[in-house]
Amino acid sequence: MPTTPLQDVLSNRKLRRFALLGAVGCLLGALVGQVLLAATRGKPATTRAVCLLIDCSGSMLIGGNPRDPNGAKLHEVKRAATGFVERRKETRDLIAVIGFGSDIHRTSRLTNDQRQLQSAIEQVFDGGGTRMDKAIDAGVTELKELPDNAGGDDVPRTVLLFTDGMPDDARATLAAAQSCRERKIQLVAIGTGDADVGYMGQLTGDPQLVFHCESGGFDDAFKDAEKVIGGGSLVESSGAHQGFVRSLVATAGWTALVALGLSLALVVGQNLYVHRSALTGGEAIFVMAGGLAAGLAGGVVAQVPFYVVTAATGPALRWFVLPLGRIAGWAILGALIGGGLARFVPNLDPRRALAGGAAGGAVGAVAFLVLSLIGEAAGRLLGAALLGAAIGAVLAFVEAAFRDAWLEVRYGLKELITVSLGDKPVRIGSDGRACQIYARGAAPLAFQYRFEEGKVVCVDYSTETSAVVEPGDEKTIGAVTVTVRASRQASGAPAGGKAVPPPRPRKAPAVAIPAPPGTIAPSATAAGRILSAPPPKTTLSGTPTSPAAGAAEGDAPSHPIAAPPPPAPRSSQPRPPSPPVAGQPQVIRPIPPPPPPSKGKS
Repeated sequence: MPTTPLQDVLSNRKLRRFALLGAVGCLLGALVGQVLLAATRGKPATTRAVCLLIDCSGSMLIGGNPRDPNGAKLHEVKRAATGFVERRKETRDLIAVIGFGSDIHRTSRLTNDQRQLQSAIEQVFDGGGTRMDKAIDAGVTELKELPDNAGGDDVPRTVLLFTDGMPDDARATLAAAQSCRERKIQLVAIGTGDADVGYMGQLTGDPQLVFHCESGGFDDAFKDAEKVIGGGSLVESSGAHQGFVRSLVATAGWTALVALGLSLALVVGQNLYVHRSALTGGEAIFVMAGGLAAGLAGGVVAQVPFYVVTAATGPALRWFVLPLGRIAGWAILGALIGGGLARFVPNLDPRRALAGGAAGGAVGAVAFLVLSLIGEAAGRLLGAALLGAAIGAVLAFVEAAFRDAWLEVRYGLKELITVSLGDKPVRIGSDGRACQIYARGAAPLAFQYRFEEGKVVCVDYSTETSAVVEPGDEKTIGAVTVTVRASRQASGAPAGGKAVPPPRPRKAPAVAIPAPPGTIAPSATAAGRILSAPPPKTTLSGTPTSPAAGAAEGDAPSHPIAAPPPPAPRSSQPRPPSPPVAGQPQVIRPIPPPPPPSKGKS
């Protein structure tokens, strides 16, 4: 029985197949991309020295999370700093703890002893002013005196500053920060409350090294700072420019490999779906070039706005720009892949393919962002798989949901595929290069179907004839059976089923015309005849006149039909009708009956 587009979408195995192929393709591309990420991330240091500078001035003793009984900001930052230390226990990093207010409090020298560091964080307290300049100088001094077993001067060193406001001496603090950077010590800042993000960007020398947070988000801010300190993808410790370039190369390269895997999987799946060869040489070049270009474009769009906006406004919009950029990047990637896939899927509208790919990319990006929270590597791989599944499924849905006519091709008893019809012809035969559908045992080019002007036109190359076929028409071509299907809108069928034939044209009623004297009336039982358009009125000389002219002469007939032409020469036999013309109805003018006799004198 014919299927509707919605039924075809829900039951079509192609949608499930494309979702699976998209997931596998993206996952394989992401696995290869992990190698690129590892190569561009750089070799991590075996030891890193970090000095925690914790603001414990009087303003830190108030505020905080109102839902926390120990809600002062100082208590919250102590918990966040303790979490930072615990996450570094598997490394060989050395950490020092310094508190500052009106005075400087060195509670722990550089060490990797977890208990000592946790105790040192709990001891931090002052309650006075904010001598941030002295704290930075103390941190620089602490990092200069590395232990003998730390690895020497090649050890990366970082000052991690946490504060909630402006320093007592802003100019002296800027000078201390400049001295810190000149000694090749990275300065990372976390600000909350009244902390001036712009001023903190001047301290660090790079706005991407500043993280602003509110109460309840201290732990997340420390995690973001930890990525920076550990040489993560947001920025590199060797400088903003080098970090951005390396991050851009890593991101764009990773997305390019993901897009390449997705493109190859979908195109190969489409070719195998219609029983063609998996990939020809020309198709391979096109798919590889297009997939890499789509991935590079998506990666650049995902990374560049993040860098530009954060460089201009600081990290205040980081939480918004980064997810938005990734969604936009994946949407562009999906749109470009969808547009390229329209080249391989018969009669897939490129505009709808672009829109469907973009929608699938955006949906997949949201899933990617959610799954990335479970872990960096595992979340990235699972997110890539869901991204590919979303793009593949949406493209298959768009193909099936927005077509007016299609072919059902049956291979044997179990395999049934559908191919959309449209302006581009769909050829069936045993030549896999010339035909969109492979049919074993058929002629190299056997049949062609095309949907034009609301009709399905079938061309039989064996007889060199073409004909309009109706939905339900079935042909056996080689080893396959092909059935024409159409949507209700295309076939004119109501919601209940069969197509409704068009209404018959209404016939014009016959009009009686007075006959001239001497005319023989036809039999009363003669079949009714249809009049054509009335002939023009003629004068006695044979010149046709208009109805208006007849009215001017005083002739006022009861109907606008002129008198018949002059009688033909007398003949004993009636004139035979003129032969019919092909494609036109034959017109026969009836002979009206004579007028009734008058009641005058006999």
